Amino acid sequence: MLLQTAEVFFQCPGEDYPISKAIHLSRLAAFYPKCRTCPHNTETGNLSPETVKRLQQTQKQRVAPQNLFTAEGVRGVYLNEINRTQAAHIAGAFSNVLWEELPLKGLAPQLPAASSLKTVSRSLVHPGPEKSRGPSVVIGFDERPSSPDIITGVANALRRNGCRVIDLGLTVPAILSYATTHLQAQGAIMVTGSQCGPSYTGLEFLLENSQPVSVGHSLEKIQEISTTGFGRASRQPGSQRTFHPMESYRAQFHKHFHALRPLKIAVACSLRLVRDTLNALFEKLPCQLTWVQIPHQKRDLLNSQDSDVLKMQESLQSREYDLGMLIDDDSRRCAFFDEAGTLLPQHLISQFLMNALAVEYASKEFLLEEECLAQLPDLPPGWNVHPHTGTLAGGYFQMQTKQAVYAGGQSGYHWFRETVPTCDAILTLAHVLAALSFSDAPFSEVLS
Repeated sequence: MLLQTAEVFFQCPGEDYPISKAIHLSRLAAFYPKCRTCPHNTETGNLSPETVKRLQQTQKQRVAPQNLFTAEGVRGVYLNEINRTQAAHIAGAFSNVLWEELPLKGLAPQLPAASSLKTVSRSLVHPGPEKSRGPSVVIGFDERPSSPDIITGVANALRRNGCRVIDLGLTVPAILSYATTHLQAQGAIMVTGSQCGPSYTGLEFLLENSQPVSVGHSLEKIQEISTTGFGRASRQPGSQRTFHPMESYRAQFHKHFHALRPLKIAVACSLRLVRDTLNALFEKLPCQLTWVQIPHQKRDLLNSQDSDVLKMQESLQSREYDLGMLIDDDSRRCAFFDEAGTLLPQHLISQFLMNALAVEYASKEFLLEEECLAQLPDLPPGWNVHPHTGTLAGGYFQMQTKQAVYAGGQSGYHWFRETVPTCDAILTLAHVLAALSFSDAPFSEVLS
């Protein structure tokens, strides 16, 4: 009826039903949020000039909506740009990607014995239905107040689409990556707003064997499915259970934290789980670990003028330490300081780690970001150093392809060859301490 009688077809963005002109004008007069992006917001009808003027001012001050999909996942301001419903929709799109990659399962026909052929012939003709098992997905969320609300929508969407959800609860991306490999899950979703302001939240994705999802590696496919829409991959709802990975996660580092010289180390990190893990690892070590308190905020740990970097430098200069470390709120990206509190360039850290790994591994295959590779023109003979893209997925897949033992660069991410390519700030610290323990020289002297 509305379509036949209305002169202009009014429909609010995101809604699938038409509205009358009277409702359209009433929503404009009430400054309905969806009117900000509506193509008909200029059709003001008989609204008062004061209301029209205020509407025009609102449109001028309106900032263009940001794309939620970034290079490494999804980010947006909580409630203003992304809420539980939108997060659930994107998680459902990701589950469809997992369903497409899940191998088909069936029952192989079994021939009965000749003596029992007559008794089982009917059961072969009408076999019982096999219950389909969807992909297993590990989920977790960070310490932001908005994360529990977002993870609720994510878990509901995954179960509705037939996935077997494994809930880690409060965690960090490095632990989520470990649990995905440990549980042999087909995928993982981390609810986090890392490297953004406190008001942000978002999603990060992993595929099988903890493969990161970035631009150029399946992220565009998730965005396409979430835009075009999708249906349920299975009529059977999924399940959900919990898993606590902390004990096994900490146990994997014991082989790295040993035979260290007594060092005084200052570490700054806002993540409670990372602090608890390092405290447990350093209990039986000859090293002295001191924490520098930093808040939950957006930081540039590679900028010498960043507030957290300056605070770290002041702490190192006020007391005697052998080195300092600043861990970002994604539990992977990190920066190092020498005993004088100087922020060390990332290309020197990469060269320092490659020198140590070249002694340990017969293979001399390394990966460096192009900017970092340009700053290290004189590399030892026999090293095969290849350039790689700066995305997390780029470092992971090229390590697999080149069979490299290390990947690093200016971004502050350091990848090492473990069961799968692993990027973890705690693992990076273990390799730095092991390499520094080969001599009694100060950190700055070893680097030079």
